[in-house]
Parts: sequence; structure tokens; C-alpha cells
Amino acid sequence: MPSIVKLVVILIIALTYAHPASADAVISGPVCIVDGNNIQVGEKIKDGKCWGGIEMRLYGSVAPDLNDTCTDTAGNVWDCGQKAKEALKNMIKMNNVTCYHLDGAFEDGKPIGTCISGRIDLALEMVMLGMAKALHDHSNRYALEESDAVKAKRGIWK
Repeated sequence: MPSIVKLVVILIIALTYAHPASADAVISGPVCIVDGNNIQVGEKIKDGKCWGGIEMRLYGSVAPDLNDTCTDTAGNVWDCGQKAKEALKNMIKMNNVTCYHLDGAFEDGKPIGTCISGRIDLALEMVMLGMAKALHDHSNRYALEESDAVKAKRGIWK
């Protein structure tokens, strides 16, 4: 009988202090590119626009907004927001994308996630191409890759 009492006490303690396992959502499917920061997974294109997918914001990078322009060191103005969207579209091609939703949302309320196409981390690749800045938060994720892009004068750093 004493062993049953011990077992009950251990179970009560374990259940009292146990926390449920937290599993981030995984979203996978065809993709529509909204801009250099946002994609829709599981989408359809209707009237030339993304429709019906789950919008995700790439975690770890900040690309120019769609209508942004940038000025290079020679003083030439170029459509860096459109070029960022094109760069993201080119790296995905016709592949499906898998996004691992992180807890929380970006400042605009959109869910954030690490998104992979094939073996490519989309945010990392955008930073390496110089088409996005690294998100300088507590993680410093992609800071070294941003530094390399700046030194090589790629993308928005030219």
C-alpha cells in the first residue's frame, strides 16, 4: 500500500508542475508572393492577386516595402521593393513552401515564421542577396550574412 501512496503523490506533483508541450504550427503548400516580406501559403491567384492562403511574414529579415525605391551610391533610383518581391519569387520558383510558425506576430499583426523552399531558408537568402536587412532583435539572426552583403554591395547595399 505505501508504494501506491508514493505513486499517487508523484503523479499529483507531476501533474501540478507539468506544462503542456508547445508545438508551433507547420504550414505547407503552394505559395503566392505578396512582397519581399510576406507570402501566402496554400494560395490561389484570382484576378492577378493572392487569394485564400494563410499570410506569413518571413522571420529574420526586413525587405523594402513593395512600393519603396532605393538610391544606389551613383545616385540612381531603383524600385527595390519590386526587386525584393522578384528575388523572393525567383528563389521559390514553382516549389511548395513550408513555414514553421513562431509564437507571436510581427508589428503589423501578421504571423511570423521561418519559411523554407526546398532547402532554402527564404529570409536568410533574402539577406544574403542584399534584398533585405537582417532583423536586429535579441537573436541577431542573419547579422553576419547582412554584413557580408553590405561589404559586397549587393542588392539594397549597392
